[in-house]
Amino acid sequence: MQTVRRFLVLAPVAVVVTAAAYLIYLMVGPGGSVDLRLVGAALLVGLLGAAIVLVAVLAVVGLLRLWGVSNAWAALGLAFGVVAVIQGIDYATIGDDDWRMLTFQVLAGVQVPSWLTFAAGLLVGDLRNRATRNAVRPAA
Repeated sequence: MQTVRRFLVLAPVAVVVTAAAYLIYLMVGPGGSVDLRLVGAALLVGLLGAAIVLVAVLAVVGLLRLWGVSNAWAALGLAFGVVAVIQGIDYATIGDDDWRMLTFQVLAGVQVPSWLTFAAGLLVGDLRNRATRNAVRPAA
């Protein structure tokens, strides 16, 4: 349950980071402009990108729990592999080359900030827990 809680706590952060990254891309990227209507689109894309990652991670956490594994890093890595395979299959099965590359770039590009946010959040949590354990250690 602690593994699921760790990912659920990081989900809102992943939404904000993904939305901010996409908004920056829209403003700075090709044909970019500053428009307040882009904020709504960026929030929707951030929510979608983080939701795809969160659903994949929670599904893998459930599968790993059946095997008795409760490691958050294993869940994140396996979920990344599963999503990469699914996106590869999707890329291979779409008929039109231009549409295939567009969908692949959008799906992969939108998810990158979410994957990085979850990984950074797990790393910060692990470092914080290690520092807490070392600080509580009694003097010999």
